[in-house]
Amino acid sequence: MSKQRNTLIALALAGACGFGVYQAGQALFASEAQGTEHAVNQIWIDHVPRDDRDMIAHMVLIDHSKGQFGAIGRSSQWRHMIDVFKWKLQGDRLGVFFPQDRTRGQVKLETWECAGEAPAPFELCLRLTSKNGESLVLYSREEWKIEPQSIDDSLEAIAEDTPALAGVLREIEDEQAEQLGAFELEGSEDWTVREVF
Repeated sequence: MSKQRNTLIALALAGACGFGVYQAGQALFASEAQGTEHAVNQIWIDHVPRDDRDMIAHMVLIDHSKGQFGAIGRSSQWRHMIDVFKWKLQGDRLGVFFPQDRTRGQVKLETWECAGEAPAPFELCLRLTSKNGESLVLYSREEWKIEPQSIDDSLEAIAEDTPALAGVLREIEDEQAEQLGAFELEGSEDWTVREVF
């Protein structure tokens, strides 16, 4: 499997569930608000896969030297549905722009330490809430950190920690990581807004 495949699934793993968290083109530096400190450079999923065909929701927000990008989707070891996006975090508002559809949107984002509250083996919780009040909760572990300058190594460490995720992590092509430079998009004010959830 190529390393670029691993990179995108990591982005996708935490990146999750067809959220419509989308916002305009040029990313600004994220301002981390109280309650969002665990959100970035962390893999988020809705559950540990029960077997190689179990579809999991995933999301990741990467703050890389080349820009702020992420991925969301649903995947098993055998099937992957992933959208790569550009994001901006201002306070507890996460805005995301999806280049494929040229759509953008915004959700409220909050994270908290939830060991004992979340299903085992999770220690961190993330909630995305749309403008209409619908929400989605994803989970992570402290050690599921992504080092932006060493994404492949981070993914290997996560796969070793949680072998059930290894098949999903291996299936994403590395070619997607090269898209980091492709997110320089103009004219974002003309893009349509997609409802979240």
